Amino acid sequence: MSPAPHNIILTNARLSRALRKCYDARARAHGLSFARMEALLVIRNQEGLSQTELAERLMIETPTLNRTLDGLVRDGFVERRPDDEDKRIRRVWLTESASAEADKLTDFSARLRGALVEGIPAGELDAAESTLDKIFANLRRLSDTGGQDNG
Repeated sequence: MSPAPHNIILTNARLSRALRKCYDARARAHGLSFARMEALLVIRNQEGLSQTELAERLMIETPTLNRTLDGLVRDGFVERRPDDEDKRIRRVWLTESASAEADKLTDFSARLRGALVEGIPAGELDAAESTLDKIFANLRRLSDTGGQDNG
């Protein structure tokens, strides 16, 4: 009988759910959620991405992104514009009012992330990040092989 897998996977899943819950509760005052904030931060750093490119960077399916973008458009945070060369492609930009608020949203996110790792030595955080990066690489490898372990 093979040993049970390490609990880090379950711990990471619980951490992810708890992070979203905490983030959503605190971001609500800004009219945002974790998903919406995450999308806004990527858009802020790379305005003009196509919806497909944005979905890839966020690692979500395009229909999921479209629902997120619909809310961000409705609330005046982003706008979709047709690509200059290919009108079938929609590119995503911050609105003028969201651009003015972007620094506040970035600061809010940075403060929350800082509070989450408060009191943890940098070396421990670096080791944890390195380990999670390796798990993520394994996950990508497994995803690329259609779930078949090549071992």
